[in-house]
Formats: sequence, C-alpha cells, structure tokens
Amino acid sequence: MADLRVAQRAYALQPVRSRAVRVARSVLAFVIAAALGAGALHLYASAHATYADASPGACVTAAPVARDALQADLERAQLALAQESASRTAVQKSADAAATEVARLNGELQFLRGQALAQSPRTRR
Repeated sequence: MADLRVAQRAYALQPVRSRAVRVARSVLAFVIAAALGAGALHLYASAHATYADASPGACVTAAPVARDALQADLERAQLALAQESASRTAVQKSADAAATEVARLNGELQFLRGQALAQSPRTRR
C-alpha cells in the first residue's frame, strides 16, 4: 500500500544549480552578447568611415569611361546574348527531337508487347 501512495504523488523537477548560479550564467551570457554586438558595430562603423568623412553634399561618382569602350562592351554583350539565344534554340530543337523519338519508340514497344501477348496463348496450345 505504501508503494501505491509513492507512485501516485505529484513530482516536480528540482533545479540542480542554485538560483545565484543560474542568474550569474544569464548575466554572463548577456554581457558576452553585448560585447559581441559592440564589436560588430565598431567593425561596421570603421568599414564605412570613409563615407562618413565626405561632405554632406558630395556625391560618389564613377570614373569616366570612354564612349568607344562603352560601345565595345555593349556590342560584346549583345553578341553574347545572341549566341546564348542560338544555343538555347538548338538545345530546345534537340530536346524536341528526342521527345519525338521517345514517343515513337514507346509506341513501337507497346505494339510489340501487344503482339507478344497475342501470340503467347497460341504457343501454349
């Protein structure tokens, strides 16, 4: 009967460490996270300090590029685009031809399987 009362009692988990240790660990985690955040903020600020030193009205501009160089780059890009388009068209035609061939072979296979099934009862006689 005593065993039955022990089994029916409500049990609660008891903390293994004291409250002071748990609070100290939480505070330590907070301090470490704050230090990491401050370090990240410092790195970000130092990386972007060059933009902050510029006068407010100053604008960052790209170096001037010769018009001929721009035209050559544009022509190269257009040629690459045309080549890629032609390549994609060739690949699509090849894929379509392969799909047609697969459909034809699948039809032949179905026909031959049907023929084999039709002949098997005759050979069994």
